[in-house]
Amino acid sequence: MAEKLGLRARFALFFAALALGGTVAIAAGLWWGHSRSGGAAPIDSYIIAGVAAVAGLIGLTVWVAFLFDENVAKPILGLASDLHTRAQADVSIEIDQAQGRYLGALAPAANAIHHALAETRAAQERLIAEETARLNSEKALFAVLLRDLAEGVVVATPDLRVMLYNREAHGLLGNLGLGRPVKAFLRPEPLLHALDRLEAQLARGVEEAEKFLTASADGSRMLLARVSPVISEGERKGYVLMFHDATEDLESHAERDHLFNTLLERVRRRTAALNMVLDVVDAEPDMAAEARGVFRTAMMDEVAEMTDTLSEMSARHEEALARHWPMSSVASSDIFDALKARHDRVFTIEGDEQFLKCDGFAVLEMMDMIVRGLRSEDGREGFTLRAEPQGKEVWLILEWAGAEASDGMIDRWLRAPLSEGYGQYSGRDALEGHRTEIWPERGSDSNSHRIVLPLHSAQVRELTPVDARPEFYDFNLSQVEIDSDWADQKLSEMSFVVFDTETTGLTPRQGDEIVQIAGVRIVNGRMLKGEEFDTLVDPKRNIPAASTAVHHISNDMIKGAPDIATAGREFHDFCHGSVLVAHNAPFDMTFLNLKEEVIGRKFDQPVLCTVLLSALLFDHSSQHTLDALAERFGVVIPPELRHTAMGDTRATAEVFLQLIRLLEADGITTLGEAINAANRMAQIRKMQNY
Repeated sequence: MAEKLGLRARFALFFAALALGGTVAIAAGLWWGHSRSGGAAPIDSYIIAGVAAVAGLIGLTVWVAFLFDENVAKPILGLASDLHTRAQADVSIEIDQAQGRYLGALAPAANAIHHALAETRAAQERLIAEETARLNSEKALFAVLLRDLAEGVVVATPDLRVMLYNREAHGLLGNLGLGRPVKAFLRPEPLLHALDRLEAQLARGVEEAEKFLTASADGSRMLLARVSPVISEGERKGYVLMFHDATEDLESHAERDHLFNTLLERVRRRTAALNMVLDVVDAEPDMAAEARGVFRTAMMDEVAEMTDTLSEMSARHEEALARHWPMSSVASSDIFDALKARHDRVFTIEGDEQFLKCDGFAVLEMMDMIVRGLRSEDGREGFTLRAEPQGKEVWLILEWAGAEASDGMIDRWLRAPLSEGYGQYSGRDALEGHRTEIWPERGSDSNSHRIVLPLHSAQVRELTPVDARPEFYDFNLSQVEIDSDWADQKLSEMSFVVFDTETTGLTPRQGDEIVQIAGVRIVNGRMLKGEEFDTLVDPKRNIPAASTAVHHISNDMIKGAPDIATAGREFHDFCHGSVLVAHNAPFDMTFLNLKEEVIGRKFDQPVLCTVLLSALLFDHSSQHTLDALAERFGVVIPPELRHTAMGDTRATAEVFLQLIRLLEADGITTLGEAINAANRMAQIRKMQNY
């Protein structure tokens, strides 16, 4: 029984026993005194004296017990909790010795233990530093190679969850997430069929990639893919999937087939009409001149229709080929800078940078051929380069002062091979490959001339310095088995979405709305800063100035932001397959639950609250605010990010990772155990305002 009581409860029982024993002693003394007096003294006097003595004793005992609890019991529990926290979590800040100021050398001794533990950890880190540096070097090389592959790469666990992906795969398949099932981003049936064929191959002793055609989950892209097994020491470790976007290839192929069939159909009809007319003319050799003229006109019309059909089909075929030609996005400044390097102090570059869809090397070589041709004759100077957007094209313009360059000169320059590495591939061949032409024309004044090269423009996503680099891999995922029963899963092996909302106020049932949602994923005990969700939300109502003063979101900022229906669906997709975590989760969940009908989705995942988990682990303390927890675990929240959805989300995620370690040290290792413990604490604290 005594082992189940806490330290403070034991001390309380000790003082209660002390008060009870004193009361009994006083009563016995009074009774003995009364009996010795032979009953001479009135009994009322003894009773009054006894009550006063007992009351004084109990009051004194309670006062001493209170002082003992505040200055001994609570500080001992606080120091014990701090030591326990540092033993299980990597907290570097010193223990607050002020809480144990009446405990003599105990608080300094606790700090000495903390310093010794910190030095031990530092020594361990130094021992593995060299090996870590070597592994990080290999990891960096691997990450760069994988990230910049032209094909999308996904490594999946044996049960087809994402263990690794690269940038191209992220672009092809959407918001990939570590630990999430592949079927969330890909139509699974073709993949499963390919895996069946792969297993049949392996059974025959053949280890070759199996090809298949599939589509992204939303059906927007057609993907040509291949899957290979990852086998180590005879054990299946997972699969490597490589993807190529075949959408344009298939569309181009279908369009060419359509053009070919259309051409055949039109030509067949015109040919049949011509044959019919010729048959009539042949059958009537003595046909009158007027009638023969009518048939001649009919034949000329059919020939004209055939000519027009061939011209139309040729133009559409050229357009289809131009779209299909495999090019990359190239900045005009890259081409111009390379030309300047080859022709020192010759060019002036004007205008803004544009992006082209082209073979950058071939375009550079063509421009270089022309510049060398122009400079081979005297009388030309003042060369300028610029890129001008023209609808769906970008025109590269080379202008100069002096003698013009004729079409024949340009054609002669471009008929030479581009370079030795390209063999006989000429500048003219490069123009054909880009489905474009080049021409000379008059310049901006009477003494200037220019050459124009039109190329297809390219839209390039601009990356800002604050963009987080996605955490593309987690090899430990292959060791984690996912059960359908949430309750039995280990906390350290689960997928969580830690989130926070900012709102117009604190009363969702009285009309307050969400103005910002932010979330970050935790997978396999690691916070993935590259897999984050952050959006402003238009609340369709005014944001009070008092709320703006807290989270700094104004009415102007939410103009054009998605409404809660759109933002809620996107956030629900982001949370797929994950446990939700928030600081004071009931507050945030109330806002989401009240909007489930508008959103069209239910947030029915398990939910954990860091306030309740903190109260469970640090029951001696009444401080469970996010700031208090951040200070306890040494988590720094930049002042400018406090009370922003993403700033509070990241801080909560770091705190939650530390709480998981402490929960496991206390024997709470599964989600079900954590939820049950939090629910018990909720019953204890439900009347408290935290």
